[in-house]
Amino acid sequence: MEPEWLRVLLLWGACMVVAVVRPYAPIRRAVVRGIRRAAALLPRRHRPLPARPIELIARDARRLGHRFREPPRGVSFAKFEGTRWAYDKVLAEGCRALEIEHLLEVLPPGPELDDERARVETRLWLAGFRIDEAA
Repeated sequence: MEPEWLRVLLLWGACMVVAVVRPYAPIRRAVVRGIRRAAALLPRRHRPLPARPIELIARDARRLGHRFREPPRGVSFAKFEGTRWAYDKVLAEGCRALEIEHLLEVLPPGPELDDERARVETRLWLAGFRIDEAA
């Protein structure tokens, strides 16, 4: 894999070729298509999303934690799993915000995930991230 500066240099050179062959429309179109294809192969730089304020994360964790621990009577399995998934995502977001290691997004649903969730809730509580209603 060539360095990124080399790719940029090659793309710049292709642009210069387009500038030179500008009067020749068929050649120019072919070169422009080639440049677009080359540009599509360049890796996209994903800017990280700005982190949400910790207060909003905690509010969502309290709301979803209550729904997860005390689901309404007669709730469907799909809705319960959606709530569990959202709660795990919010806990993982809180862990990232407080730089706590976790496996919530790696483990499949089951007893290991339940144990990891309990461990993460404890670690977040010890870090001052209050999830319970009394906070």
